[in-house]
Amino acid sequence: MKNTSRLAIVCALSMSVLAGCQSLGSTPGESQVGVDAQCVVTATGYQHIFARHCTATSGASQLLPQYCGNAAAAQNFCRMVQNAPNQTRTVQPDNRIRYDANLSQVVGTAGEKCGRLIIESAGNGTAVTEFPEFNGAPGNCS
Repeated sequence: MKNTSRLAIVCALSMSVLAGCQSLGSTPGESQVGVDAQCVVTATGYQHIFARHCTATSGASQLLPQYCGNAAAAQNFCRMVQNAPNQTRTVQPDNRIRYDANLSQVVGTAGEKCGRLIIESAGNGTAVTEFPEFNGAPGNCS
């Protein structure tokens, strides 16, 4: 019985410490992996991404076709960037969250191996935009 009581106390203490650690706030620019809502590409977000980063005449960096076919394809790219083990997370002045990640594979038509994702906020994972990039992410993006 004593061992069970000790185990219960240790578990309760561990849970309270863990809860306390997770409730700490962040300052702008601070990285806190795993605290943001999972990214979601809505129809409106997809329209922007397609017009700007899937249409060569836009003049912006272009995603490979497999990330442009529909909102689900764009969602795949957004999750790749947000969940990349080497991603950096930046809180922008407007409270949007920017992720930059080296994906170690070509994701852009100019040979970019890195991607950027912007979501509305930590609590709202709605994708504002996403695109391939040569600069901004850790490591070599070309």
